[in-house]
Amino acid sequence: MGNRDKEREKRQGQILQIALDQFIMKGYYGTSTREICNIAEVSSGLMFHYFDSKKTLYETLIEIGCEKMVFMPEEDLSPLKIFEKNIQDLFQLIRSNPFSAKMFVFMGYAVYNAAHISQKAGELLAQHDIINQSVPLIEKGQELGEIRSGNPLALSISFWCSIQGIAEAIALNPDNPIPDEKWILDILKK
Repeated sequence: MGNRDKEREKRQGQILQIALDQFIMKGYYGTSTREICNIAEVSSGLMFHYFDSKKTLYETLIEIGCEKMVFMPEEDLSPLKIFEKNIQDLFQLIRSNPFSAKMFVFMGYAVYNAAHISQKAGELLAQHDIINQSVPLIEKGQELGEIRSGNPLALSISFWCSIQGIAEAIALNPDNPIPDEKWILDILKK
């Protein structure tokens, strides 16, 4: 990768990080591209060279968040082990990258309003509905006797929303301790 490409990638990343902070603090409608440009110290022309519009910038962040929200159960692991591995991977990501914790906050807000802002963003989020995608795996774990009995959707909500809350706490204060992964797994464990 040449120096020009590295600089371009660095600038795009900077704009995305600033936009992420602005969307979290002010929401989509309260965020202005002018303010993003001022904070990033770039011209609006340069920002619009990278991102056609505020909506494109928003959709790009949704795409990044959806890439991280892929829930791919490994065939050779038991349902409980799959959830355990996901917690480990997510907490490692949150520990090592503050952007990831902020993405959890952003994606949590986006679920409420993305479809009203952008059809593309709404469709992406609908395809990556990790709470509903986890229900069949929870049901399988219940059949195997390793996941507690109870409404599988309610268990999935409890599990994923606890991770969401932890990510939000870390995003607000990166010095907060991350809870033990086993505590979260105990939500599901029989």
